[in-house]
Amino acid sequence: MTPKQRFLQLGADHRRQVHLSLCEDALPTWIDYVQSKRARLRYRDSVVGMRHHVDVELPADALHSARAGVDLADIANRYLEPISALQDDDLTFPDPVEFAYYAIYNCFRKYACGDDIPDWLIVNQALSVHDDSEAVSRLTRAID
Repeated sequence: MTPKQRFLQLGADHRRQVHLSLCEDALPTWIDYVQSKRARLRYRDSVVGMRHHVDVELPADALHSARAGVDLADIANRYLEPISALQDDDLTFPDPVEFAYYAIYNCFRKYACGDDIPDWLIVNQALSVHDDSEAVSRLTRAID
């Protein structure tokens, strides 16, 4: 049985623990990225031309809320602008950083907001943060 098949056969509580574990594992990619920047991360939206600062604490706050099962720090509203900016290509990150950002965002939406996010989407995004050669071992470790 493949790790994906094993994951999909888990109960909801165990899948939640795997999601949280994989997102915890992805968070340092985000943290390392923002800490490597000398200046604050900024972008300009293409609709009205406003400048925005990236809320670098947002993914960590979102993961904390996902663990708690409730939006503890107005996370849903704080994500509105940057998610739109990512989708409009006004804000860009290197692929592993963007995968970490989206994995944590979707984990937050699933467990703090109750949104219907496909279970495999979060796994796939969180594993895409790392080298492909590590995916099976990371997922297996999270399942076990």
